[in-house]
Formats: sequence, C-alpha cells, structure tokens
Amino acid sequence: MTPIAGFFLAIIAGWIVREPRRAAATVILPYLAVAAVQTWGIANGYGISPPSTVTPLSGAISYYVVQLIFLVTTVAIAASLAVVLDARGGGLPVGPWYRAAVAAAVCATGVLVLLVAWGAGASPVHVHSSGGAPPAQGVAGIALSVVGFVVLGVAAITVSVRRRRAAGRDPQAMPPAATANQSAATR
Repeated sequence: MTPIAGFFLAIIAGWIVREPRRAAATVILPYLAVAAVQTWGIANGYGISPPSTVTPLSGAISYYVVQLIFLVTTVAIAASLAVVLDARGGGLPVGPWYRAAVAAAVCATGVLVLLVAWGAGASPVHVHSSGGAPPAQGVAGIALSVVGFVVLGVAAITVSVRRRRAAGRDPQAMPPAATANQSAATR
C-alpha cells in the first residue's frame, strides 16, 4: 500500500506545489500515516505478509528500511516534479504557502479516503504469504515509484543544468520562474 500511495501523494504535491522543498515536506506526514496504518494492519494479521514481517523490531528491520526507501522515493518524486513543472511556468496564481496548504489538504483527504476504504474492507488473513512477497498493487506501486524516481530525477537534473547554463551566459536570459526562485531564495 505504501509505494502506490506514496507515488500518488508525490504526484499530487509536485503538481500543485512549485517549490521542491515544500513539495517534499507536503508528502511526509500523509506517507507516514499510510505506513503506520499498513504496519499496524500487518502486525494484527490484516496483511498478506505475516505479522512477523513487522514484529519484533529487531527481526523486522528490513521492513522498516524498505519503508524508509519508499519515503525517500516519494519525497524525491514530489521535489523533482515540482522542479520540472516550475521550469515550465504556470500553476496556481497564489503564494507558495497557499499552494502547499492546498496540496496538504488534498493529500490528507486522499489518505483519509484510502484508509477508510481499506478499513471498511479489511478482514484478518488466515493464510499469510510464506515468502513475504508483496501483493499485485504493491508490485505496481514499486514499479511506479522506481520509474517515477528515475524519469523525474533525470528531468529535474536536466532542468537544473539548463538553468545553470543560462545563468552562466546571461543572468537576464534565465526563465522567469528561475529568476523568481532565485530572488525568493535571497530574501
């Protein structure tokens, strides 16, 4: 559940928020809420994976490391998408904090709907996967996260390189979004 939820949280935040740090910060708490509910569900027998996947902590450290990796990819996708879309210009014609608040509200609402839907259909699993393999939606989420991380990371690096080259040649030649971000960063 966490990789696919993290991917969609990152897309929502990166699409609305044009500042990479704010986009990244916007997804952290909703992702942690999804991860906490997923971990609780697995620990209480509601997951395909056996409860021993998450407890005791000393034996389940790999589960928590994987969740941390998914959090990092979620944050990176949100920040990279914000960089790419900021270079393109446009977006909501409001201040950065307003955009971050809108994105946080959309993400929180999405997570709430997801968790309520999961809770409504949840029932204890009597036969757990012995191999600990993720379900189909988990595999899809992992694939989306990896592809999004790579594609948007390369796109964000390309945008950053182009901005630096443009700034090195002529500071007046920088795109308006880059100039506005630099002036905001110096305040």
